[in-house]
Amino acid sequence: MSEHENKYQVYIYLKECFIDVPAREGDTCENLCTSLCQRYDIGPLVQLLLGLRIHDEPWFLAPSARPQAGKKYDFRVRFKIPKLSNMKTLDRALFNYYYYQLRHDLLQSKIGEIENDEYKNKILGYVVNDMYRKMVEDKVSVTELQRTYKEYIPRKISKEHSFLFFNLARTKVLDSLKQICRKDHDVDYVKSVYINDIDNIAPCYLYEEYDCSIPYPRDDGITKPGKCKVKVKFVPYAGRSRTVGKNAQKDDSESLPGLKVLYSQEWRHVANIDEIFTILVDKQLTVDISLKDQPNLYSIDFSSQTELESFVTCLAGYYRLMCKWTVYLCKPHLSSPTLNRLTELKCHGPIGGKYSYRKIAEKNSSVGANIVRQCENHYDTYYVDILERENQMKTYKLTYVENRWHVHRGPSEVTAYDELLDALRNLNPKIKNLYRLSPTEHDKAPNLLLCQPENDMTSKKLLRDAGEMQQVRPQIVNAAKELAIKRNALKNEGDGFFEKTRAELFLPNNTKMEVTLKLLKNDKKDEHLSDFLQLADFWASIDCRNIIKLYGVTLFKPVAMVLESSRDSPLDEFLRQHRKISFSSLIDVAHSLACALYYLQEKGLVHGRIRCSSMLVTAYERSENRLIGKLGDPGLRQQHQYTEQDLLWIPIEYHDLGQSDVQLLKRDLRADIWACSTTLWEIFSRGKGLTPRNVKQFIASGRRLEAPAECKHIKEIYQCMFYGWAVDPDKRFAPQMIISKLVQAKQRKHYCEIPQTGILNGTTNSANGSYSHQSINSFETDSTLLNSRTDVSNSSYVSNGSDGDAGSNASSECSSQPLISNGGSSHYSTGSHSGWGQAQAENFLYDCPDFIELSNGSKVIFQGELGQGHYGKVYCGCIDDGVNQIQVALKTIYPISPLDAEIAKTDFKREVSIMKKLNHRNIVKLIDFIDEIDKLVVIMEFMEKGSLLDFVSYNRHNLTKLNLLRFSKDIANGMNHLFEKKIIHRDLAARNILVQSMDCVKISDFGLAQVTDGGNYYVAQNNRDLPIKWYSPETLKTMKYSFKSDVWSFGVTLFEMFTYGETPFPELEIRDAGQLFDLLTIQRIRLQLTDQDRDVQEQLMDPCFILDSHQRPSFVQLFENIEQLIDQYGESIQLF
Repeated sequence: MSEHENKYQVYIYLKECFIDVPAREGDTCENLCTSLCQRYDIGPLVQLLLGLRIHDEPWFLAPSARPQAGKKYDFRVRFKIPKLSNMKTLDRALFNYYYYQLRHDLLQSKIGEIENDEYKNKILGYVVNDMYRKMVEDKVSVTELQRTYKEYIPRKISKEHSFLFFNLARTKVLDSLKQICRKDHDVDYVKSVYINDIDNIAPCYLYEEYDCSIPYPRDDGITKPGKCKVKVKFVPYAGRSRTVGKNAQKDDSESLPGLKVLYSQEWRHVANIDEIFTILVDKQLTVDISLKDQPNLYSIDFSSQTELESFVTCLAGYYRLMCKWTVYLCKPHLSSPTLNRLTELKCHGPIGGKYSYRKIAEKNSSVGANIVRQCENHYDTYYVDILERENQMKTYKLTYVENRWHVHRGPSEVTAYDELLDALRNLNPKIKNLYRLSPTEHDKAPNLLLCQPENDMTSKKLLRDAGEMQQVRPQIVNAAKELAIKRNALKNEGDGFFEKTRAELFLPNNTKMEVTLKLLKNDKKDEHLSDFLQLADFWASIDCRNIIKLYGVTLFKPVAMVLESSRDSPLDEFLRQHRKISFSSLIDVAHSLACALYYLQEKGLVHGRIRCSSMLVTAYERSENRLIGKLGDPGLRQQHQYTEQDLLWIPIEYHDLGQSDVQLLKRDLRADIWACSTTLWEIFSRGKGLTPRNVKQFIASGRRLEAPAECKHIKEIYQCMFYGWAVDPDKRFAPQMIISKLVQAKQRKHYCEIPQTGILNGTTNSANGSYSHQSINSFETDSTLLNSRTDVSNSSYVSNGSDGDAGSNASSECSSQPLISNGGSSHYSTGSHSGWGQAQAENFLYDCPDFIELSNGSKVIFQGELGQGHYGKVYCGCIDDGVNQIQVALKTIYPISPLDAEIAKTDFKREVSIMKKLNHRNIVKLIDFIDEIDKLVVIMEFMEKGSLLDFVSYNRHNLTKLNLLRFSKDIANGMNHLFEKKIIHRDLAARNILVQSMDCVKISDFGLAQVTDGGNYYVAQNNRDLPIKWYSPETLKTMKYSFKSDVWSFGVTLFEMFTYGETPFPELEIRDAGQLFDLLTIQRIRLQLTDQDRDVQEQLMDPCFILDSHQRPSFVQLFENIEQLIDQYGESIQLF
């Protein structure tokens, strides 16, 4: 037996040598990488950036591949982030490892872009940098470096250049080293310079290039038979490649990122990464790529399985890190074992607490809503963020050790469970229902998308003139002047609200275009005009070639939508009338439906009425057997009441709910996925009607519609239907997968045309369709049915499984079902928004346009909501002066009644006037104020880590007492500055403290603040909704505010901090100020910390809660008390 037979040999750049790793049964490449990351302190957040490359070869192992004992591998950073300068911030250990990898490749002359003679001096500069780094990092003397200088010279220079040049280079290097030695550079700075400079001249370092074959590209309309040899590569970022050297190939799409092939001495762009739907690896050594808006698969042949898997996992890895972290493009042929495990557990990746809290607030505000997520810093560590009371989040820590889940409630209180579900049940037994939010493909957590470029990946079409703009943007159409309506074509839509007819739309260039008019009936205008405008507004936002286009609306005689021309009858009627339409045409129509749904899901839009009858025929050429069908609008969904006739199009989780709860599916993305599956059945059954009985019992029993006769032997097509009807929303095929399956079925022609001669073989004589007594294929088991209704899904997932893979990731966007119910009926959160057809609330209201232009020409750009206040919302945004962008927070006013608006504006301007007086490191800075007639926006510095209330809650397991004391010191410091400026805050609470970093927090929200008129107190003139739990007794009784009432609020804020976000008096139901006053003054109830924080209680909190306000300490005294506590930890901080 050889020495390395039971070991892997892995080259570690940090150690500059191979290490032996014991080979274990069941090892995968991904498991081995995880183990190595743990060994070298590289965190889970960045683990996916690394991989195992076969030593002395350019190919990487797939994450699911099994390394071979006795083989040699290189542990390398594989995937490139857009800004390498951010790597140190992401993970210091990874930054260090990448430096040594880059250094190794430079010394071994393996960076092709800088091997040209023009970079000789540059390379010598890197040698100096490396030697200086060695001197600083390892305390090596210049004399020692002179003796070993050959170790720092790249191999190519050593071998290829003359002895004279080498000596001259040596002299130049050593002279430069002596000069730089006089400078005092930090070692990280030296490494950063090295990394960034090489990236500037070798931007393609880390990119992978493969030799392969493809069918001849179509040139000048000519398609050659056979295949040609090409090179293929993936370029993640735009405009960075360099073409140097005599043999450099022309890149005609140099500015475009994405998949490229080298053909006829030029690089040609194939697709952006976000235009790849799925990668299929069914045939030996052939990869088929399904691309957006492409009817055929893009096929690539490789010469070896190793090369094929390396290429596929390169694309799949970048797709996860740039687009959808939860999607592995080539599953199940190749997969990520870790992602499979997380999907099975319905656990998020290391998304971070801030993103998790926000997602829970947006998706499900029910008590019990929770997210399970990986820890960003430690392996086998998980956090559970759970909404325990209204507006009260709590984070629990779990570890997975020796196949058991351990719940950590304190330093020594740990409870172990065999199953994650059992651990979740016991986190807080008082909570009746738990709603676990699943990870989704639409999660855009910045922590996960490490390789996402700063700009959109898909290039947008540039409009050349106003004419094209009119084609894109719907117009207001003057019916009297611009339309000729075909009266005798008027047809009732059947929904009671609309009629439809054909018309001619007159265009400015003396031409006309046939259109379809959808007219609101005259007797419905008074009651439903608002509903009509909502529908038109919704449909105007859609621009997809697979969806009926809205050209414009008419607002008077008639009130109508001017739509793309379509035939009179919907698709289901059309298919019943035209029985000889080819099967391939049915696939084309199904493909159009899937593309339309994909578009809507990517935009976060819910159609709500996907049916075969909702699809319209826009073109049919009998001679060519060409059929084009597009998805039409959903009508006035607000007025639609669901009946048993709709159950086949409604997800099973809604079948037992009342009518009011069922209305929630109008905002649920997963409802469209289920409806799409039933619509596909209708299409491939050629419009066969469905008016069944006992649908609820049929579906609940686990049975499903039989495969249509023509699809019985086409597994790809029936899978699109069957997996869309899965009981578990996370197992449902999403549009991306459906598109790929349909393209695959059509290209491979796994079907034959069946003549239409009456009743199809295998169906009943009923015109209403048929059921199977048992599903046509036993894809689901009883256990799946029993266990599937246990979790929440909240956004449509893409499945990238292939044949027989049920592990797709579709889920819903809005409503939720109980994870664990201890009795009672199902509970759904209705949410707080009422956006029409949107799965999420709109980012901007009327008070917030996409941008506001300032007088100096700069733009204030609104980017997303951060939170809500009494009168308005706070948004994340930036100030763009055309050169630089500064991230800011933007505080706005809601569109409200004139009376409230005046009060809000007065408060707003008072807040601005107060902020203008403040300039302190612990107070959020005012940057600008927009004061226009109908627009008030306060522009403040942006605090990335959000409120202290959330920060201490989701970081409770990472924060030390010293961290909390530092935060307390910052707050006291800032409050003392307010005292010096004679400003009473009146709303001091953890929610109004913002976190800049672990070393700095800042006071914000001066909406209730007041400047005292020479005295030390302020008496409120009106009674608003006030945070009474933070108020002192004298304030509760007399509405009198003083600096000492702010001290009381500071004590309450300390309670929030040291209880990691606990609500004050959580065990008491506080109804009004009078009740709280009695509790504080008569019963003398006070907030209490645990014994381990007794010093904080006695030295800081209790003095703040003295009943006589004159005896409470000042903020200077509190600062000094905090400083004394910090001194116990060995640190002294001076007041400034």
